[in-house]
Amino acid sequence: MSPPQWTPYEVAQAMLKVFPVFGRFMGLRLRESGEEEATLMQISVLMRLQEHPITTSELAKHRKVSLQSASVLVQSMVERGWLTRVPDPNDRRQSLLQVTPEGAARAQVAQEHLTEVIAGLLQGLSEEELASAAVFIPALQRLAQERMVPESIQER
Repeated sequence: MSPPQWTPYEVAQAMLKVFPVFGRFMGLRLRESGEEEATLMQISVLMRLQEHPITTSELAKHRKVSLQSASVLVQSMVERGWLTRVPDPNDRRQSLLQVTPEGAARAQVAQEHLTEVIAGLLQGLSEEELASAAVFIPALQRLAQERMVPESIQER
């Protein structure tokens, strides 16, 4: 028997149901691991900024939050020593956010822990389900890169 065929709308509905559950689950597991200081949002920002530094305003656009919210998040991470602001070589009026060694270490530990937790969950999937994920996840990543990431972030 072949698996059911979903429309993009049905996939979207399922994603909207499962993503918040996974987010809460990962946040809970992060706190249970003793990672009391960092939130899932902060870990996500650290992992993103390790790829390449961006400005606070680019972070706000990427996260779809106000500049004030992004600034508060960034300031708390700067105060913890996880981020530093460095001059933007393309615009001296701006600063780029750069992950410190302590921030990189925190992100690494959290990412390893969350990867282990999620991998443990995925042990319950069949080979066929994992093969489907190997197709679906890269497709989602491609769509995100092509359609959701602002061009200014892609160019860096």
